[in-house]
Amino acid sequence: MLFMIAGYLKPDAEEQLINFRTEFNEHFAQAPLVAAGVLRGEDGKRRGYLGFVEADGIDGARRFVHESPYFQEGFYDHVEIFEYDVEVGAIGA
Repeated sequence: MLFMIAGYLKPDAEEQLINFRTEFNEHFAQAPLVAAGVLRGEDGKRRGYLGFVEADGIDGARRFVHESPYFQEGFYDHVEIFEYDVEVGAIGA
């Protein structure tokens, strides 16, 4: 199953992200991540991340989030996980 994960950063988190860039990139480079990118506000500032993961169920998607260095460091204000069904286009193609 495909899941969409949106992690919304705390207002003061952006300045601290650079300290964990390597760990975050390594985490993003591994399966089950299919596609991911930055969410930016109208001002161009980083507001969070959106990713799509393949997992057997929502627990697998949650596990991926909980293993994220940004989640472990408490940079997210909140995270949303949804089962995602592609109706038009393709993810990760």
